[in-house]
Amino acid sequence: MNLPKKAVVYIGILGLLAIGMGNYLVIQYDISNYGLLLFWCIIGTAAESFLIILPNGVAVSVLFAINLAAIITGGPLAGVIVSVVSFLCRVVKVRGRRYVHIFNTPPYKTVFNTAQNVLLTGVSGIVYIAVGGEISKLSLLPILLIVFTYVFLNSAIMSVLFSLLSETRFSIMLIKSIGDTLINSVAIAFIGTVLAMAYMNSGYLTVVLFFSPLLIARYSFKLYVEMRNMYMDTIQALNKSMEAKDPYTSGHAMRVQEYAVKLAQAMGLPAKKIQNIKTAAILHDIGKIGIDDSILKKPGSLTKEEYMEIQRHTSIGAEILKDVDFLKDIAQIIRFHHERFDGKGYPSGLKGEEIPIEASILAVADVYDAMTSNRPYRNAMDKETALQEILVNAGTQFEPKLAQTFCSMMGMQIAAGRVQ
Repeated sequence: MNLPKKAVVYIGILGLLAIGMGNYLVIQYDISNYGLLLFWCIIGTAAESFLIILPNGVAVSVLFAINLAAIITGGPLAGVIVSVVSFLCRVVKVRGRRYVHIFNTPPYKTVFNTAQNVLLTGVSGIVYIAVGGEISKLSLLPILLIVFTYVFLNSAIMSVLFSLLSETRFSIMLIKSIGDTLINSVAIAFIGTVLAMAYMNSGYLTVVLFFSPLLIARYSFKLYVEMRNMYMDTIQALNKSMEAKDPYTSGHAMRVQEYAVKLAQAMGLPAKKIQNIKTAAILHDIGKIGIDDSILKKPGSLTKEEYMEIQRHTSIGAEILKDVDFLKDIAQIIRFHHERFDGKGYPSGLKGEEIPIEASILAVADVYDAMTSNRPYRNAMDKETALQEILVNAGTQFEPKLAQTFCSMMGMQIAAGRVQ
């Protein structure tokens, strides 16, 4: 990966700041218990090696909990050493296929992540001492300030990097990052506080007894995430096989997914339903695998018999997916995404609220993309005409509120139920 020059300079500056922070901590603080330092390093390395990488590429780590425990029980310098050693010594299995460690990680990533760990943990430790926190003593206010310092500084460092890479405004990235990480960081800080308390009250064994079940639970979650990743790979493979069969739909599923997810978000649907819609959108036409090529690729109008045959793709798709535990909820969305609000759709003639809202959302997104895409038998409509068509069919083909929300979301001005 070729980084922009600004990003390279930024990473270099972070590296220099981290070196300065390390020198300052060595001068100002010392290590009073090397056995404890080694213990936290081992615990931290184990925790980092069970790093969970979500499907969107975001890594979920509990190293902050170990760093916090090290700061409380050993001071800022101990916290920084634990954070750096744990990161550099970790061995992470990625998606069940390969191991990632310091020797096969790009140098710029190692420099950035190491510098980030030094700065985050170092500043957090200094803040802890500055506001009255004492080593081997618990105090609520200093711990809370560590959390807020960590969240803000981590968000700021990451937001600068992402804004340089994506040219997104720093303020937008910062606000989003803080919102995404604050609650999770508070929860992880609680774990770190409990670990520190366990050590101070009962010693090493209690920490191990407390941490081991947590690590096992984390490993189980890691396996679950990897299983979901495998399912998503399978989904993408199924989608590609369908697009290979019907080249005119190439890219259609991804565009439908984008429209459907935005509409679901605009309607305020919960995260679980949005995720189901996201997956269903990719697979909504998978049943076309069972339709004869001569019908799918016919350049002219379909006969009544051919149209009835192509209608079977919703039921075929649902049947393909219904026995896959991970996709059970998706199967029904796919089965009903061609139902109409007035009951004249297929395959079951459902109407109104009988149709799952996920299927109704998918229907709007699917029709809009179909109308604005070229087909063998017609040219694409322009955006405005397609939106007018959706609005005209609100209450008949489409659920009215979904149709109006979609048109508003796509930039159409709507007043008193009419297009302006």
